[in-house]
Amino acid sequence: MENVSTVDYVNTLGAGAGFNTKEIVSALVEAERAPKESRLNDRILDSETQISDLAKAVSSLDQLSVAAKRLNDKNDFNNFTVSNSQTSALTIAADSNADIGAHSISVTSVAREQRTNLTPNGDTKFTSKTQLLNSGAAFNLTIEIGNSSTVSHTIAVSTTTPQGITDAINAADINVTANLIDKGTSGTDYIIQLVGKSGSEGQFTVTPSVGSMLSSDTPVGFTASDAALNVNGVAYSRSTNSINDVVSGLTFTLNGTTTGTAAISVTRDTSTVEDNIKALVESFNNSKEELNNLKDRDLNGSLAGDTIFRNVVRSVTNLFTHASSTPGTAITRLSDIGISINKSGFLDITETKLSSALAANFDDIRTVFSADTNLQSSVGEANRGISGDLTKLIEDLTGTTGYFTTQTTRLNNDVDDYQDELTELEDKMRRVQERYEKQFASMNALIDELNNTKDNLISSFENLPFTNRRD
Repeated sequence: MENVSTVDYVNTLGAGAGFNTKEIVSALVEAERAPKESRLNDRILDSETQISDLAKAVSSLDQLSVAAKRLNDKNDFNNFTVSNSQTSALTIAADSNADIGAHSISVTSVAREQRTNLTPNGDTKFTSKTQLLNSGAAFNLTIEIGNSSTVSHTIAVSTTTPQGITDAINAADINVTANLIDKGTSGTDYIIQLVGKSGSEGQFTVTPSVGSMLSSDTPVGFTASDAALNVNGVAYSRSTNSINDVVSGLTFTLNGTTTGTAAISVTRDTSTVEDNIKALVESFNNSKEELNNLKDRDLNGSLAGDTIFRNVVRSVTNLFTHASSTPGTAITRLSDIGISINKSGFLDITETKLSSALAANFDDIRTVFSADTNLQSSVGEANRGISGDLTKLIEDLTGTTGYFTTQTTRLNNDVDDYQDELTELEDKMRRVQERYEKQFASMNALIDELNNTKDNLISSFENLPFTNRRD
């Protein structure tokens, strides 16, 4: 008996029939495949379009978050303009606690550290880094530090060379550092220079345990001294030239003495904050336009039917139109500073009102945006101000467990499932085609058999005796 699986069904199609059964089989299979394949491809396209549009939304919101972060911290509002009539004598930096106003400063001396040079007794130099001292026998150095009270340190020098002395002092870590300096170019002209901390309490003396071995010399102008200054009629003495405890929020760096009195003025610079607020409004409008397009049915927005996405857009908008979670006294929401939403859903700025509000209620505006905090954490529930709340909202939406991430994952899984269904459909259609081919092959065989029977009957009837006619 013939093995059915070895029959060439495709080549038997059309053999006996009077029509093209191969085309009929292909048409039947395609008619069954086409609607299912089209439906799956449409679903894949819809899902991939939504994935792409979700990515557009995330990119838009990320840009909005960047703009919000420029107003997220209290420090973002700490911009000051400092005028200084004697910039060569001192420089001034202002921080968030700067005391706004005018100040008078005179500097009569700057803080200095002591610099003392060590050389061999009776000579002005060491002849090399490894010049042997005290015949190679170990010795001690006594270094006393202080002015009103002194502290004595004993330094053991076991390697009795200029390099050994330098290394021993530095290893002791006593607020006096040693530098082995080559004064010439031949490597035969060295001194050891000791440097203390600035201020009169940093002065020091050096005494070797072996007499007549080392000489110490402190040149004129290199003794330890305190800075002396007068600020707003009050005299101050400091051991450092960087002074931040005289006027609140101001750090003075003294470079030299003043000629008479320096005039200092500290004013708040609102221009940076104003520019950042305008940039945030612009970023909101750009983001709102993008998000609106993605949910607009008239524009065939792929996210038009996504209610969660529509709620996301509403939540972002509410932060700009509702009262801040940390309202000020006179300023509680953006409309109080000239920023309002128009009938199209975008923000408009009345610049004169914004400028006036910054001048009159700056602290309130800082509170409304930043909650007067720095380095806000996105963990936990808290009132963070408009910028802080916006930053937190976007981080939650785009984080690993946020809507945009989980929705994108779900859609990608859907695409994978549809692709699997397409593969299964193709396998099924292959089996359907094989079934049709078998059925039509059987039909053709039957037609062949019937045609043969017909031909045989005709031949038999034609050859019967009574069918022959005589003329």
